[in-house]
Amino acid sequence: MTAFDDIEEDIRRREESVKARELMARMAEIEKELDKISPKEKAREKAREVEVMPPEKKPGGLSKKMADVGKFCLVVVIVIGAIRLAAWVGTIVIGLGVTWMAYKLFLESK
Repeated sequence: MTAFDDIEEDIRRREESVKARELMARMAEIEKELDKISPKEKAREKAREVEVMPPEKKPGGLSKKMADVGKFCLVVVIVIGAIRLAAWVGTIVIGLGVTWMAYKLFLESK
């Protein structure tokens, strides 16, 4: 039984070494192919990489600034509206409270 185990282990090691050599050979082939690329093709590849990169700031930042100013004005209008609404609701609540207290003190029978 151990002889068969030794043989199987030896076969597995040989297969691993063959796979490693095949991988190294393929990597060498790929490196040769990359070295064969002409300078023109390398320049084209670099140009493609540059095209993929995000564009630099373009003139026309004025429209972005105007959009930011518009957003700020909108926030200011909303805040002012919320304050006025809160004041109106508060006035109604205070008026109802005073009316209820007056009713309890003067009109409700004991």
